[in-house]
Amino acid sequence: MQLNKHIIALCIGTFCLGVAELGIVPVLGSIAHELSVSIPQAGLYISAYAAGVCAGIVGLLIFGRDSNLKTTLLIAACLILVGNTTAALAQNDLMMLTARFISGSPHGIFFALSAVVCERLASAGQASKDITLMVLGQTTANLVGVPIGSLIGLEYSWRFIFGGIGVLSVLLLVALYFWLPSLPVEKKPLKQELAPLKFAHPWIILSGVAIGSGGFYAYYSYMDPIMTYVAHMPAVHMTLIMFIAGASMFIGNIVSAPLTKKFSDEFLVFIGQTLIALSIAAAFFFSGHLPSAVLAMAGAAFGYFFISGPMQALIIQGAGNAKVILAALGQIAYNGANAIGSWMGGSAIEHSKDYVFCAIPGTALSVISAALFLAVLLYSLRKSAA
Repeated sequence: MQLNKHIIALCIGTFCLGVAELGIVPVLGSIAHELSVSIPQAGLYISAYAAGVCAGIVGLLIFGRDSNLKTTLLIAACLILVGNTTAALAQNDLMMLTARFISGSPHGIFFALSAVVCERLASAGQASKDITLMVLGQTTANLVGVPIGSLIGLEYSWRFIFGGIGVLSVLLLVALYFWLPSLPVEKKPLKQELAPLKFAHPWIILSGVAIGSGGFYAYYSYMDPIMTYVAHMPAVHMTLIMFIAGASMFIGNIVSAPLTKKFSDEFLVFIGQTLIALSIAAAFFFSGHLPSAVLAMAGAAFGYFFISGPMQALIIQGAGNAKVILAALGQIAYNGANAIGSWMGGSAIEHSKDYVFCAIPGTALSVISAALFLAVLLYSLRKSAA
């Protein structure tokens, strides 16, 4: 599969962000020990990253919606470099919190604008495929970057994870500078840019994105205790489970790309979201059996990244002058819903005293999202037939 140079550059960025976001999880205890903080306090380093994501998106909407896309992406790459280098050198709790906030700030910006870049530079009928290929960097991070980073971090030092991202971000800057053309954004009055948001269609899609993402993370956030205490898997095998999850995400992304030529984004998102709902429901009923628990987890992970590219394409589809704004709102929907979904799953566990009950809100939210995208699909079919 041949990639255009600008897509390769964007993939380097999404790889950096994928490792930066999740690479901290397996070494959180080591970081807490070295910085002399508790595990719950170290958990705030994950929250700081999420807060940075939302702050970055707000900054994009206020200051960068009319900026040249290449310039903004180069600034985002600089933030990746600064944030992760600072994390690698952090000597205390405050320095690490600051570093993680800075590291998260370019996350939503980069993914939102990368989708717009792919859409603008794609050949006719290739936009969804190119966006799906751009996401390949993140799925490769889940498959390769995070497991390798955890091995290096646990064997030597967690600082090498963030230092490695810092080094790779230099390559990202070079690739963006030479492989990404200048992409000015035509300045429009804010009222004109917001015009597409007067209609229900984009809000239904954004609602489907948020609800579906929340459903997935209500379940997936608690994969460790489900596998350990419900499926009775030895904790030492959790690395293998995460590799299977990463492989499922990677395969879902790869399978989705060629299908965007044959099927509409609405259809692919509906099918993928339905698979997620069925997989999480299966996890609730069958996680007591280890092979079934692994299969259900793999199905949900496959579905989540099967729809990732088509979903981002659907968000900006027909957005007119609101592409940057809608792409940014899509990232807020993704990341904000992740935190809410994890909270709902945790609340279900707390009330039931059973880890697998996180699949209840996960299934419910996934079914609602699938229903919303079914409505979008039927509307699209009716509009095409008219």
